Amino acid sequence: MARRTPPIYTRIEEDLRHGIADGAWRIGSRLPSEDQLRQRYGVSRMTVRQALARLAAAGLVTRRQGIGTFVSRTKIERVAGRLLGFREDALAHGLVPAVRVLRLGFERADEEDARLLDLRDDDEVLRVVRVRFADDEPIGLNTITVVPAFARTLLELDFSDSFYDGVCRRLGVEVGQAEQTVEAVHGDERDAQLLGVAPPAALLQITRVTRLADGRLLGLTRSLYRGDRYFLSLTVHRSEPTVPG
Repeated sequence: MARRTPPIYTRIEEDLRHGIADGAWRIGSRLPSEDQLRQRYGVSRMTVRQALARLAAAGLVTRRQGIGTFVSRTKIERVAGRLLGFREDALAHGLVPAVRVLRLGFERADEEDARLLDLRDDDEVLRVVRVRFADDEPIGLNTITVVPAFARTLLELDFSDSFYDGVCRRLGVEVGQAEQTVEAVHGDERDAQLLGVAPPAALLQITRVTRLADGRLLGLTRSLYRGDRYFLSLTVHRSEPTVPG
């Protein structure tokens, strides 16, 4: 089956995204007008508006009636179908990532962890709690739980750096796949304080059960992200009907 050509507005959207990420337009600056974009790409005004509407929905721009379209603070886009770490996501959006470790040590697996990781309630896991930053602004809370089989081996990792990269260096195997769930939650006072937002804050919770590329279970991560700085995107396809030959 021939591959479909993406709509022209998606190309305009991608060009503008790259311009924002590369610094051609900084936060608060005005994008070219609809007329300028229409002439640049040789398309209709409706096509330009579709591209700008997609950028606005992603939180990258703000549209002001009768004035123009302006670059807003960057929201980090988490692409649901790709297994990327936070560092990779942030760098892809032109942001400087950083991590501060709040707690690291061995703990007994709680009931929920034991269920997700097929452990006994008294099994000892490695637990790491971290705050994630983008351009020095707190943006997410991350809890890593490593199964007993790898807990002591990974204890000496630098958890202020990329966890996935550290696992690959230490074990010689990449993180290969994950089962992921996403839900909207309200953060408690502690979460809100660490993230610099007012409770009850709207947060995006992402839970991943991760496996190495060879299929061995590694553990799970729970991440809480600020709803005003993070969003999830997912491309879905409706299968084409089969035409009898």
